[in-house]
Amino acid sequence: MSRLWPEPTTILVVEDDQATARIIQARLEMEGLKVFVAANGVEGLEILHREEIDLVTTDLMMPAMNGFRLVQEIRDLPPPKGRVPILLISSNQNEQDMVRCLAAGADDYMIKPLSAQVLVERLWRLHQRAFSPG
Repeated sequence: MSRLWPEPTTILVVEDDQATARIIQARLEMEGLKVFVAANGVEGLEILHREEIDLVTTDLMMPAMNGFRLVQEIRDLPPPKGRVPILLISSNQNEQDMVRCLAAGADDYMIKPLSAQVLVERLWRLHQRAFSPG
């Protein structure tokens, strides 16, 4: 699939596992995206307040502030920051977690282990839904 991301498109990656964060960051930068990385939800919110962010991907289970709480905190912000598309990522494979994530305000949900290609495709679809006219 050929993608032409608008420039600059910025993504906030909130992931407490440094190795996973580096892999995600490298793959997204290969797409020409600007990537900010945070180790937990508290850092993620700080970055979101400072920077113009187009998409957020966040791990579910993290120290300091988990993904559920981060999604709720983001959704409580005024637009446009409060409406940023969010992809929540978890190693939990139960349907109850997916339902909780979507109910918390996440736009999409993925289960680890991640396929970098699928991650990029899901983020692309979220971006298209959020920013395409119509």
